[in-house]
Amino acid sequence: MRILLLLTAIAAASQAQTDCSQGACYPSSNDLLLGRSQLLHASSTCGLMGAEIYCTPYQQRKMECCPCDSRNSNSKQAHTVRDALPTSGPNRWWQSVKEVSPVTLQLNLDNLFQLDNLVLNFKGPRPSAFVIERTLDNGRSWQPDLYLATDCEGTFPGIPTTAPQRLDDPYCSTLPPTGANPYQDHQIQFSPLRQYANVPATKSQIIEDASALTGLRVRFTKLGDVPRPPGRAFSRFYAVREMRVMGSCMCHGHANQCLPDTSNNLPADTVQVHPRCDCQHNTAGVNCERCADLFQDLPWRPAEESNPHTCKRCECNNHAKRCHFDPARYEASGRRSGGVCEGCMHNTTGPKCDQCAQGFQPNPRSQINRSNACIRCMCNVEGTVNGGRCDESTGSCQCKENVEGPHCYRCKRGFYDLSPSNPVGCSKCSCSPDGSMSDACDPISGQCSCRSYFQGLKCEVCSQGYWKPPFTGCCQTCGCDSTRSYGDTCDQVTGQCQCRPGFGGQKCTECAENTYGDPLIGCKLCRCDAEGTLSEICDKRTGACLCRPGVNGTRCDLCSRGRCDSFPGCETCPSCFFTLDAQREKLSSALEKLSLRLPSRPIDGDLGNFTPRIRALEVSLTLIQNSISLPPSAAVQIDDALSKLNMLRDQVDKINNDLSPLERAPGLDSELERLQALLYSLTLEYKAKMDGKDNSVGKNDTGALSAIRNAYNESTDAAKRVNSTKKLLKESADIREATMDLQNKVQPSNTGDLQKLNQNMASQPNLTPVAKQVCGSVRSEPCTPLQCAGGDLCPPDGTPPCKKGQVCVGALPLSKRADADAKNVKDRVDKLTGKITDAVQKLQQTQETTNLVRKSAEKLSNKMKQARDELEDDLKETRDVVNNLKDFLSDPFSNLTSIQEVSDWILNTKLPLNLAELMRKLKQLQDLAASLPDSSSVLKEAEPQLEAAQKLLQEAQDARDMVLGGKADVDGLLDGFASVEGSLSDLEDRLQNTMDDINNLNLTKVNDQLSPAEMAVDNAEKLIKPLKPQLDELKDLLQTAAPLAQNLEENAESAEDKAAAANKDLLTLEEQLGRLKDQVPATGSGGSELGDRVTKLREEAGALANSTNNMMTALQGKADSLRGLQDEIRQKSTTLEGLDVKLKELLDQLRQKAKDFSTCQG
Repeated sequence: MRILLLLTAIAAASQAQTDCSQGACYPSSNDLLLGRSQLLHASSTCGLMGAEIYCTPYQQRKMECCPCDSRNSNSKQAHTVRDALPTSGPNRWWQSVKEVSPVTLQLNLDNLFQLDNLVLNFKGPRPSAFVIERTLDNGRSWQPDLYLATDCEGTFPGIPTTAPQRLDDPYCSTLPPTGANPYQDHQIQFSPLRQYANVPATKSQIIEDASALTGLRVRFTKLGDVPRPPGRAFSRFYAVREMRVMGSCMCHGHANQCLPDTSNNLPADTVQVHPRCDCQHNTAGVNCERCADLFQDLPWRPAEESNPHTCKRCECNNHAKRCHFDPARYEASGRRSGGVCEGCMHNTTGPKCDQCAQGFQPNPRSQINRSNACIRCMCNVEGTVNGGRCDESTGSCQCKENVEGPHCYRCKRGFYDLSPSNPVGCSKCSCSPDGSMSDACDPISGQCSCRSYFQGLKCEVCSQGYWKPPFTGCCQTCGCDSTRSYGDTCDQVTGQCQCRPGFGGQKCTECAENTYGDPLIGCKLCRCDAEGTLSEICDKRTGACLCRPGVNGTRCDLCSRGRCDSFPGCETCPSCFFTLDAQREKLSSALEKLSLRLPSRPIDGDLGNFTPRIRALEVSLTLIQNSISLPPSAAVQIDDALSKLNMLRDQVDKINNDLSPLERAPGLDSELERLQALLYSLTLEYKAKMDGKDNSVGKNDTGALSAIRNAYNESTDAAKRVNSTKKLLKESADIREATMDLQNKVQPSNTGDLQKLNQNMASQPNLTPVAKQVCGSVRSEPCTPLQCAGGDLCPPDGTPPCKKGQVCVGALPLSKRADADAKNVKDRVDKLTGKITDAVQKLQQTQETTNLVRKSAEKLSNKMKQARDELEDDLKETRDVVNNLKDFLSDPFSNLTSIQEVSDWILNTKLPLNLAELMRKLKQLQDLAASLPDSSSVLKEAEPQLEAAQKLLQEAQDARDMVLGGKADVDGLLDGFASVEGSLSDLEDRLQNTMDDINNLNLTKVNDQLSPAEMAVDNAEKLIKPLKPQLDELKDLLQTAAPLAQNLEENAESAEDKAAAANKDLLTLEEQLGRLKDQVPATGSGGSELGDRVTKLREEAGALANSTNNMMTALQGKADSLRGLQDEIRQKSTTLEGLDVKLKELLDQLRQKAKDFSTCQG
């Protein structure tokens, strides 16, 4: 009974592992080495370089020595790594070179596999220590799974010997003792599931973390111990008789079998554990490591025993074949759904393909999971706020703020440049209020309508030859001097003309920068320091330097008063300077007034006897000082003043001693008396004030003392300057005396020479011939500088110049005549320049008009292309509807009721136009397309005239340059004036003719004829638009009728089967009836009763046959009517096909015209 229960549990576990519906499932295990012998490698193999002798124990106390020669792998003495495979046969093993350690056996797998069990059967001395390692990155890194040693603590210190409690805990297993014979065979097994049995983890977790590998390595680290008998020692080496690596393809619990990898091209009979999993649970990949393409709604996870973690299908509403997992979306949904559909089809979009794409709207007659869920929307994508989506209920378009029109395809008035990136659709026209005629602009290019003499996209700049002064709002002519500038163009802001060398000023009528004077006579260089002048340097007329603030001097090279820094810095002095300077000015003014009252110094030097009076003044001041008690500060100031007065007195005494006695001035005594009286009055006033102030001194007294001190300093400086002039006066007197001596020596000889020169000039030179060559003199008498009697040497002022045709003699008459002719030529050149400017402006306006025509043609081309695409889509949809209608009507199994409903709908449908009206509209479109002008021909007609105008402009400019270049030679200029006049007249006539041709060039007729074309395209759209809802309705009706027809077909087949069965039953009844007739006797009540029943059955059968015939007749009539209706529908379909062809031809014509407009060049 126990054995039966065990077998039942094993069967249940096996069923649980192979059944993927309840949870994790795993493929069956097999040897991974099968078919992969070439992937197993050993770091050491005996006998590869030659035969080697190995000695091992034999029987009791004997030794057996055998050779190892692996040079020939098929030899019986060879022990290569291939001999460790289970398929190598008996008595085969791998053996390493003796006494070599460590040695590794390494299996490099191509893919990810699952390790179930490793079996190592050792031959010979078992290793004392080795490590089992695996890799997950194809050998780039290795991690140990199990340490094995006879002495774990000594061989692998630090590695625990207790069973691991976690999947990442290292573990060393102690090898069992080898017994008395270490050379006997031993078997070691390693299973991750058994090793981590005590770890609190599920089987799936152990398989994921401890069983996955891309390579396996057994690293032998210590040779086994062997006996050491006397004499020859036993050999120590590593030897494995058989190695088994049991496992399967790694499927993460999502597959129960492995599939062959078709890319390996293995033979059909190869036995191998294949790497590819037969994925379940909607997973995919070689190892079922990801969810399938359309099953990414939940994150991929390995399967568990009780939960398969099946990948969930993305909800894409049948509109996508792929999706991807978005972690952010998954978290935002509360970990319910994270799938995002990719490549939504059927004009849908959105993470779940549950929205209509741009340019499409929901189909009210369908559902979101159907292929016709979204239908085309006529809203312009660029002009709507929601990317071209229509209102789901009304179908209307929601235009952006600056967009209008039923389909939001044009900018509002005052806006231009419809763009999808613009949140309001169109940009506002930024026309200049000064230069444009209105605030509206072209809705495509943004070109404003400019006033005269304005140009540019916004009409914000002046035309060539004009400029806009600030705050004026209008353009003014540049007025550049035609002979002194390079042309009649100037700066748009400053009005500065482009002057030729040697000329300057705004209009090139003045001297150049840093020069002054008359440019016709000759400009002189300004003699100014550029660092101290304004930008104009000097006055253009006088040459006076224009100093910048803070600088003065004739050359603007000195700093002004109040500037304390050196030139050219001249920085403003601090505020204290200006305070002191103001006080100095006041003192100077007071000293000047005082000096007027003092007498001048007498010639003999006697200054008078002022000493006694000065002594008296000093005594008075001392008395005043002693009579009051001053504050310390005031006392110090007064002491300083007294000391300075003493010094002044000493200087006066010294001057008196040095000077010779002077005569007493008669008015000096009175002046001293007046000063003494003034001092007396001041003393009285001072005492009166002191009595009322309690012997205190005010601040004003201190200021007065300071003023006295400053006045003293000023007077001292003045006296020093006067004294310093004595030496200069003496030097001047010495120089004058030396000059007089020199004059007395030189003057007599110069006077004699001058007398001789006067005598010579009385007879020569004769100025009459020179005057005739210079001023055209008619004098014949001689004229010398001293004697020139008998009339004027040259004609007087006011003499009329020689006229044209007369012979002019003398340089002055010739120059006057040349000047008059030059002025005349200048006036005519100015007029010609004005005409050239007008011609250039008209050419520019013509070019702008041409550009507008081209843009209008491009706009019409785009509009026609859009209309063509929409018409082609509608025609294609119409053809599909007609074909579906034909198929539906020609289907013999179509439901009669549905056919009748479709037929009634078609007959009751009112087309927007009858056939004649539609043909008339198409004829109008064809006539309009044929009458559209060829803009290229119009522009080609304008090209010769434009080229001629440009050529005339070039000739006029060359003539003007020739006139300007003729100033150098006056005689040549006079000779060439006649030809120049003829050239100017000819140029004026030809230029006028060209301007007339430009005026006659009417490019606006293209715009006038493009407008009807745009209107025609709009009419075509309006003509087709009403058909679209009816076609959609017919399409829906056909889609509704198609399932009914299919059901009818199935019902018909079923009815046919039932009819056949009924026919068989009827034949059986007839046979039974015949037998009954034969069996019924001629008389008897039973026979009468049976006959009545037969008669009743016959009557019922006849009634059934009649009703069947009536039904068939009715069906035949209904079929005839349906056939007639079907023929009528086909006829109308043929008519629609004819209209389709004509409409396509018209579209081709419109497309060709649009191409002509878009490729024309102006």
